[in-house]
Amino acid sequence: MIPTTRRIDQILTDSLLAAPLIARLAAARQAAQAIALICAEVAPDFDPMQPGACDLREKTLRIWVRSGAHSTKLRQSSPRLVASLQLHGLEINEIKVGVQPGRVRENPARNARNSGFAPTGNDAITAITSANYLAALDASRKLALALPESGLRAAVDRLKAAIDARLARMRESDQSFEQQNHEENDPGAQSGQK
Repeated sequence: MIPTTRRIDQILTDSLLAAPLIARLAAARQAAQAIALICAEVAPDFDPMQPGACDLREKTLRIWVRSGAHSTKLRQSSPRLVASLQLHGLEINEIKVGVQPGRVRENPARNARNSGFAPTGNDAITAITSANYLAALDASRKLALALPESGLRAAVDRLKAAIDARLARMRESDQSFEQQNHEENDPGAQSGQK
């Protein structure tokens, strides 16, 4: 008997543990699409479509932003956001906006602030790519913790190892990414000691 191949989203929706998570992610994505235009108007550099920016649980939408200014602007616009969500068929009773400063940033703001270096060209692509790999690594770690011992969990562990290996290769080949990682992990570099 030849096993049939299935896409990962099909496998996950059939899993008892993963199906609710997938449904919640789909609902959060739908909510993010419904409020994207208002967010673009109110807070132009905030994208609700980014992974982890919106979370919909029951009838409460949580929006995670990087700054207090975005939080204030979105809170002031919450009646418009609720109206837009209801127009798209989502029943939302409450919107909570929180600041999550530790989120992975698309651009390495630390380099831009400390050394006058603003990433352009290949440096910007490397920063975005590494941020995407770090986000994927974090998501695969969380998914592996949520799954019981099974073939699916083994596949997620292999995915995690592949992402980790790719990040290691990026660090070895890209000096600016390696230096940034070294500075973040070296307490002496942060205080100006060498």
